[in-house]
Amino acid sequence: MPSEAVLTLHDQHKVYFDFAEFKPEIPSLLHQGSLGEDCLAVIQRLGMIEPLTGAYVPPAAIDPTATNLRECVVANGLLSRNRAVLKILERTYGSVSALAQQHIYLVEAISGFASWMRRRVGDQNLICSEFLEESEIPVSDIPHQDLCELSFSDQSFDLVLCNELFEHVRDLDQAFSEIHRVLRPDGRLVATCPLAFGQKESILKARLNQQTGEPETIGEPEHHGDPVRPGHGSLVYRIPGWEILEQLQQAGFKMTAIHHICSWKHGVLGSDLPGVLIIEAQR
Repeated sequence: MPSEAVLTLHDQHKVYFDFAEFKPEIPSLLHQGSLGEDCLAVIQRLGMIEPLTGAYVPPAAIDPTATNLRECVVANGLLSRNRAVLKILERTYGSVSALAQQHIYLVEAISGFASWMRRRVGDQNLICSEFLEESEIPVSDIPHQDLCELSFSDQSFDLVLCNELFEHVRDLDQAFSEIHRVLRPDGRLVATCPLAFGQKESILKARLNQQTGEPETIGEPEHHGDPVRPGHGSLVYRIPGWEILEQLQQAGFKMTAIHHICSWKHGVLGSDLPGVLIIEAQR
């Protein structure tokens, strides 16, 4: 039988509109974060329910192995943080069929999440892409897009999904302006990225030299895994802090928030925190 503390994490969802709301809860959240392995053990015994589809995923269909709980509990090609995004989509659209009616831009094409979206939502209203500069793999059938200079017309999409990319973007303010431009009125951005959740300021790792066009690292360069560049990885420019909400507002978004979701019922776990933080902005 799970402990009372673990039972409280079966399906939690809170929304924060600024760092001042979140900061007082950090100590208790860090304490709950220590329960991650206990929550994983429950999933391994009971299975989970996939958000948005409501499909039951039995324990035998779940791969729990990973060094980071945010990246584990793999099932149907989805990671823990992917299912957190589905929780937001479920809250907003209610069903897969309603989601499929939206014009969606997914800023990834080579991932389990992209495959899941193509399988569940279909290709009619879904566009997937990758940033293909210095690609290390054959990518002739994948569209190239630069988030800082999108090729789409104004107001092309109802929804932009952007997973684990903001930390790699050379000019985040420009990227936010471009996302705002291609969204329709009341359109939404839903995104995940590593967050410096304990502070307002972003942690800078690199900057673009405007004269040479080349990145300049601040301290030791940091790279994250990248399916397009499996050998070299993708350079990290920053770990965004809570100032990311102000940056989105400056780009023109009228509603900005960060959701915290923790749910062993739906396979959403985290490491330092007991779940996943998701960025949402509405045009």
